[in-house]
Amino acid sequence: MIGGGFAGRILHVDLSEQRIWTVPLDETLARDYVGGLGVCIKLAYDLIPHGVDPLSPESVFVLGVGPLVGTDLPSSSRMYAVARLPASGTVGWCGAGGYSFGAQLKYAGYDHIIVSGMADKPVYINIEDDRVDIRDADALWGLGIDETCESVYRAHDAQAGVIAIGPAGENKSTIAMAFVDRISTLGRGGFGAVMGVKNLKAIVVRGTGGVKVADRKRFNKLSRSLLNSVREYKYLKEWQDLGMLKAFPMVPVDVYKRMKERRTACVSCPVGCKEVVRIPDGPFAGLVKHTSSALNLFTPMMYGMKDPWEAVKLIADLDTYGMDMFEFFGLMEMARELAASGVIALAPEEPEIDLTSLPSMAAWAEKIARRQGTGDLLADGFTAVMEKLGPEAKQHAPALIKGIHPYAGPGAALPWDRFGTMELGQVLDPRGPHVGSGGSPTYFAVRPLEVFPKHLKRMGVPEDAVDGILGPDRNKLRVGRLLRYSHAWFAMLGSLGICARGQVNRFYNADLCAEAYEAATGIPTSTDDLRKRVDRVWTTFRELNIREGLDASKEALPDQWFKEPGFKEYLTGEPLTKEQAEEMKREYFDEWGWE
Repeated sequence: MIGGGFAGRILHVDLSEQRIWTVPLDETLARDYVGGLGVCIKLAYDLIPHGVDPLSPESVFVLGVGPLVGTDLPSSSRMYAVARLPASGTVGWCGAGGYSFGAQLKYAGYDHIIVSGMADKPVYINIEDDRVDIRDADALWGLGIDETCESVYRAHDAQAGVIAIGPAGENKSTIAMAFVDRISTLGRGGFGAVMGVKNLKAIVVRGTGGVKVADRKRFNKLSRSLLNSVREYKYLKEWQDLGMLKAFPMVPVDVYKRMKERRTACVSCPVGCKEVVRIPDGPFAGLVKHTSSALNLFTPMMYGMKDPWEAVKLIADLDTYGMDMFEFFGLMEMARELAASGVIALAPEEPEIDLTSLPSMAAWAEKIARRQGTGDLLADGFTAVMEKLGPEAKQHAPALIKGIHPYAGPGAALPWDRFGTMELGQVLDPRGPHVGSGGSPTYFAVRPLEVFPKHLKRMGVPEDAVDGILGPDRNKLRVGRLLRYSHAWFAMLGSLGICARGQVNRFYNADLCAEAYEAATGIPTSTDDLRKRVDRVWTTFRELNIREGLDASKEALPDQWFKEPGFKEYLTGEPLTKEQAEEMKREYFDEWGWE
């Protein structure tokens, strides 16, 4: 019997049959797949029908939280969803923190939720401890994310955890995301559409229980020690003052401070990288925005928008619709070129596509979210646009991986040009492009090789693998081999429920993770045990996708990455060749021992 950490139950909701039931969490499943992301992947392997259309009533998705979620261990708030995603066609994970959803799910007595079927009208799932019901959502349908959450808080409890979709998800756009507690996102890849096709507007949860741990004295000692490490971190105040802008100074600090209202945090996080901002002046004065990072709010300025308050307003609109901003901007750049070349003809009443103009982008955001005019075509994403318009459209597409526009690289939102594990990981993670660093030391920084051994040890890389990554003389960096362990480290954090953001996971290491897991659950777990289990998690994830048709053609390196300006080799800064990147892919598979 599991001694603690887990709530011990899995909740099933069949929307077609309006049937709700629970089953015990199997102890072997919990041990072998750790929890959270790992158990989500195994449940998806067992329950997602082979070959299912992501936007069909037969699709199934799994939500779950790890055994450390709901405890006071710092930054243990992470939840995951696994589904077949419409943008990529692969089975992918979507991860998020949030003010309270993960903890509330555990307090209500559940580790995972499995949702199947399709309701015949808009509904939301309401969870209050043992009382679970499917409720009418007609009054919520059509509302934006903030309005939906505010309505739920008024009807239920301001402390409730909420997963919700906006109009983009309701209209089954493949660039739709779901939002957690209105501040974090479950996307990219179109998870919002997976909920939308089921007529599922939201999941609301409140719990009055708690989370028991097997060895409270040992667990409390670990938690206090970790919290002290965070408090003593010399850059903590800078992170708390500036958030992600500390690493990416996209706007002057005084501009950011003028709009900063307060810093907020996911439950149990002592760092607090989430924000509430208020536009201080101008035509949008008083607009309040909850965001997972102020960095996101200024993304339109990367595409040429000049006024920071206009940038914030546009991101507020995109979030209201529940839309992936990176896919939106990539699509709009492609649509602008298609219109200019005559491949598509905009209707007379449709605005010019101008990425520097708020009125233009706001209008197109609404057209896509509500599938109006040309927005109906764009709402189905890059792959559908190219299929419907033919080969000429493909010439105007940006770099794409599994049908999704990469987060970083030439032509992407962030013009980072060094090729590390996140960049290769956008290709070799079965889900496709995402922003997870996986704890790798190559994440948006050029660090000297002498610091790598310390990082690798922290990530749980076995000592005998370090030479393969850095060379016997510690003068090389084999990105593919490092990525294998970066994926395993990410699986470890995700399965436990620990935040993977760089300013948080820096305080964790594999030994600490194994000790915390054992103290919480009572399941005997050495560091080597935990390594083997998370390797099983990632291997199962890949096996699931191979079963669903993942092959080499879907993991091709985009040609745009190797044209001027292109990616640069991480250590030397020299232009990266496609042959070098292909060798990294081969080394990744070799390090796993896979074909």
